[in-house]
Amino acid sequence: MKAWTSRANDEAYLLNPAFCCLALVASILEYRESKKEGMPFPLLFMVLPMVLHQPTRRLLPQNIRTSMPAWLQSNASAQVLFHSRVVSLRPHTREALQFGLLHQWIVKPANGLLDSTRRADDIERAIRALKDEASECVTRARFVGRWFASSGESSTVMALWGIKP
Repeated sequence: MKAWTSRANDEAYLLNPAFCCLALVASILEYRESKKEGMPFPLLFMVLPMVLHQPTRRLLPQNIRTSMPAWLQSNASAQVLFHSRVVSLRPHTREALQFGLLHQWIVKPANGLLDSTRRADDIERAIRALKDEASECVTRARFVGRWFASSGESSTVMALWGIKP
């Protein structure tokens, strides 16, 4: 990772660890709410590539009743270069995770799944404070957490998107 002083303003603004951590926490909370357990570590690396990439974010379904396999079949463009986005955003996801762990927004209980100390109303307040696209990213991250929880095991979700753990 580049030092903050060496990063372009756009990169520092859009990919700052606090904002990316907020998106991850939003996904974790919704996953936990749906599945009654924390989120598997590998799935977190798929959240930012889905919600920060505007074309993919805008294609995501509106509710979790849409099955992931059926949606991916009719929206194959979402998978184009998805693996590359996962790889290119991996350092930012790691940085966001480190930020979350350091500030105790993200915790790792004994079961190994990731959870959060934040509450749903914390995310709601953050969404109201954010502007346009940033708000949309966090809102869609919430959806992604619920969708992942309803789509089967993490290995299945990853395989559907062409990613290996």
